Amino acid sequence: MAVSVTPCGCNRSLAVLAGLFASLAVCILLAEDKCVDGGGRVSDISWACELASGASASLWTLLAAWTYPLAAVVVGVPVYLVANAIGRRFIVACGLPAD
Repeated sequence: MAVSVTPCGCNRSLAVLAGLFASLAVCILLAEDKCVDGGGRVSDISWACELASGASASLWTLLAAWTYPLAAVVVGVPVYLVANAIGRRFIVACGLPAD
């Protein structure tokens, strides 16, 4: 019985995760920058901005709602495409038997 090799879809999964985390990293960097520009200080132990008034706000609330999809399109999609191309080049097949 010959075992044929099926194409592996795991490189696409890794590419999606890479794009997601890259866009989230850009969003958190933008939020930290906005916190510091507003006179606040980024907390070392939590995802919070300690405002100059003494209050604390989540870093995720500092950005406008349209920032997240924009970061996904501008950063996440190119990272996905690059990671998918690299995965297609180096992860050719999983070696699973075809049905």
